[in-house]
Amino acid sequence: MAVRIQVLGQVRAWRDGESVDLGSAGQRAVLGLLALADGKPVTRGMLVHALWGDHPPPTAVNILQTRVKHLRRVLEPDRPPRRDSALIPRVGDGYRLCAPPGGVDLAEFRRLVRLAGQDRDASRLGEALRLWRGDPLIDVPALHRHPALLALVEEWRGALTRYADAMLAEGHADRAVQLLAEAAAAHPLDEAVQSRLIRAYQAAGQRAQAFATYQAVRAQLVRELGVDPGPELAAAHDALLRDDPPPRPDAGHGAPAAPQPAVPAELPADVVGFVGRQAELVHLDRLAFADGPGPTTALRVLAVTGTPGVGKTALAIRWAHRVRERFPDGQLYVDLRGHDPEPPLSAADALARALRSLGLPAGATPSAPGERAARLRSMLAGRRMLLVLDSAASVEQVRPLLPGTGDCVVLVTSRDSLAGLVAGHGAARLEVDLLPLHDAVSLFTRLRAPAGGSEPDAAAALALRCARLPLALRIAAELALVRGSGPLAGLVEELSDPHRRLELLSGGQDARTSVTAVFSWSYARLPDPAARMLRLLGLHPGPDIDSYALAALCGTDLAAARRAIDVLVRAHLVRRCGDDRYQLHELLRAYAARLVLDDDEESRHAALTRLLTYYRVAAAAATDTLPPAERHRAEHPAERHRAGDRAGPCGSGPVPPACLLGQDWLDRERANLVAAAVHASRYGWPEHGVALTRALLRYVERGGRLEEAATLHMRALRAGRVVGMCAGRRA
Repeated sequence: MAVRIQVLGQVRAWRDGESVDLGSAGQRAVLGLLALADGKPVTRGMLVHALWGDHPPPTAVNILQTRVKHLRRVLEPDRPPRRDSALIPRVGDGYRLCAPPGGVDLAEFRRLVRLAGQDRDASRLGEALRLWRGDPLIDVPALHRHPALLALVEEWRGALTRYADAMLAEGHADRAVQLLAEAAAAHPLDEAVQSRLIRAYQAAGQRAQAFATYQAVRAQLVRELGVDPGPELAAAHDALLRDDPPPRPDAGHGAPAAPQPAVPAELPADVVGFVGRQAELVHLDRLAFADGPGPTTALRVLAVTGTPGVGKTALAIRWAHRVRERFPDGQLYVDLRGHDPEPPLSAADALARALRSLGLPAGATPSAPGERAARLRSMLAGRRMLLVLDSAASVEQVRPLLPGTGDCVVLVTSRDSLAGLVAGHGAARLEVDLLPLHDAVSLFTRLRAPAGGSEPDAAAALALRCARLPLALRIAAELALVRGSGPLAGLVEELSDPHRRLELLSGGQDARTSVTAVFSWSYARLPDPAARMLRLLGLHPGPDIDSYALAALCGTDLAAARRAIDVLVRAHLVRRCGDDRYQLHELLRAYAARLVLDDDEESRHAALTRLLTYYRVAAAAATDTLPPAERHRAEHPAERHRAGDRAGPCGSGPVPPACLLGQDWLDRERANLVAAAVHASRYGWPEHGVALTRALLRYVERGGRLEEAATLHMRALRAGRVVGMCAGRRA
């Protein structure tokens, strides 16, 4: 069975020479997308994003599977049941089009264009262009703005202009006129095509037709775009007026030599004092060069993400310098300013900057962002380049800058998780964590070396005070240098106060080296519910928190709490530390505690009351499950609340269902419960302190945690005296 597929023009297919009904536009779209991939696998995520954008229907995967099933049925009617398709096999979680050689017109077009470049044989370009039967996938309107289609049009445009230049230079204007006239009719505002058509008419002796073409395109540019003809079209008109002959080819060649493209080398300087991250560097090597040292078969997009100040840019630049020799056509670097004192760089401006770096004159830069993106893909096609896109705010900033072929590697850094880049473009994500303690100490010691004295214990304590965050460690090292060769103990002591710590780590007058400023750029971009949650997390006395406690703290239902915490996780302001457990590192905790001071005292008190009430209710319910069987004697309405109710007592929020409360829950929450009891007893919630202690004592004593039991006893005794005094006053 021979299958032939056409995507240059309408999406069509033939089986053994007989036309095949491909069905709906959706099925043709899937086949077209697989053909555009040129034999490479396409993940489900990429297909879903191409078909439905950022808002796919809930049944998108099922719809996609159905469309693939129908395509297999019409293209391979003789395929045995339950045998995987030979034409559209499943690869991973996606699909691949495995057509025979010459079976897809797009693949044949690209093969002929490639041979024309190798052999410098313009006739092959003519063969390739004759395969073009209109804009690709013209009968699938939903994909007309797809990046791969825009890039493909640029490939066709490049092949057409090269062919026209070669035919004019060789004196075969008649061969170029027909193709150029058809292209000019389809793209009336394409000045490159129109200018070559004018030259072709002139060379063919049809000067009147050449003048008429110029006047028509000039009038249309003024009428539709409000602009005069650009340099290329104006030069063709001037040559027509002077009746200049077309340029002759160089001796021995069938086409004029193309100008040498610019080879940018834009990487910033490597970071001084870079420490560790060897595993991350090796992992980036593996992701970028999985297919060996040569060009890969698919575009490699690497997303380096992590919390503010963790050293994402430093890691990206270090890796880029290590591998720059693998990219002989250059390295582009664009600071997207996604988290910066200045506004983020727009995708259109980033494209203009990249095009200038590749040698495109400023006056030749297209005005429309989509056309700029297509021109960038065309200029990158066939070039082995590295693109470093630093500090991206969102996927929308990055997507237009992606090349259309697999010869390039794109390295993106961002505080955002860039989930759309992973799902829609198959990006590989590397999460950069805080430095291991030994690397954190090594970084501080190396940067502080001129001040003398290693003081390993003090350096380790200081590294912990800085949350093992590279930015904070660099600022602390600079502080130590300024203070001279004295002992570190004084600086460590100053950093023990969370508020003083943030002041000391301000980094002087440079906002880019201020821990508070760097955090604030992320905070400023949060939606209101997530921003409020981050502030309130500064009140939480324990080391971590789950979504039930978050709902109580924020006074929301469970679903709203999970939506807000997901935003904070994606922004890398909060990290997951287990199943439904979250925490802030020490500096972000101090930052949140400072932020929440701007909230009024009443709302802060209400939030802590809800949280402490939740803990006393849940702790009482969990302790009731422990042997012996006698239940906890509740003396407060809160403890009598039934676990699992949607709304807790006294505004505490939802409580976990009974199946989740027990020994395991107490083990997970022990540190939080003890911290909550101590906090309640010390800072104005004595009844909560006593109730929490009463609920926990059997658990901590049963587990042999005598130190915690003693602490709870002492705090509860003091709180009980306060409660007694308050009761006496009321009496």
